[in-house]
Amino acid sequence: MYYLETNSIRILSKRLHTPFYLKNCYTSILTVCELLAGIKDEISFKQRKGIIRIIYFSRIPSDNDLPETKRYKAYGISINNKTNEGIMLLGALCIACKTYSEFEREIVKNNLSEYWEFLRIYDNVDGRFKESYRKRQDTFDYSDPEMINDFKKRWDNLKDDPGLKNNILNDLIIYYAKKLLTDSLIDIGNKSLQDLISNYDHSIDIFLLCTGYFTGTKLIFKNEPGRNDYLDLSHLIYLRNPNDKIISNDKMLLKMMKKIFLDNIITTDNFQK
Repeated sequence: MYYLETNSIRILSKRLHTPFYLKNCYTSILTVCELLAGIKDEISFKQRKGIIRIIYFSRIPSDNDLPETKRYKAYGISINNKTNEGIMLLGALCIACKTYSEFEREIVKNNLSEYWEFLRIYDNVDGRFKESYRKRQDTFDYSDPEMINDFKKRWDNLKDDPGLKNNILNDLIIYYAKKLLTDSLIDIGNKSLQDLISNYDHSIDIFLLCTGYFTGTKLIFKNEPGRNDYLDLSHLIYLRNPNDKIISNDKMLLKMMKKIFLDNIITTDNFQK
């Protein structure tokens, strides 16, 4: 299957209703989130409403779990879909309204202000993402002179060493399971670390490995995340199967995926060909 992220949806919007796209492609609620979050005035309302309308009316399949929800589910944690449903309702409301001012009024009338505010916070997540990396860099131990060479050796050999990729993935599975134990936003019940690891279903393997590589490069080389890197990375969580491919022209994703998952990314131009 081919996953269409936000920019590829824009480019390919006129084709979404065709049989090939309906049978072989899908998108996600994250695309709808990004489109809705970018609505600031009458001009952006009209521009983005048109794309959202095409997504909804084309009936292209969509994964309507938020990235955070997918991460929880991958570890066997049940999450209610109230926020997901609220966002999809906002998309439908956007389509139904004729103007931005009407859209704002209807959000209040339909008790959707909570989800509209959620999107506002989501749209500003990159600032907090960058700040978290600055703090980690401030406390990171850079004393090992072989650190950069070891990092390059570790990630440059993935194609020739499947065992190494599995070892890195296992480390990341454990790392994110530990983070879930301290996540104050969810209730994991009585699940232990071993329970979480045992329940992991490998549905977000590509996302975990790419996030691990991304994090390592930013910390070790003291680089700052770029604009929209957080949301661009989040789109990878929708590659549920080893053969799924993301359609994207994003330079960061292309560079990273060609290094780690060469067969799982296609540029929009090549896809159209």
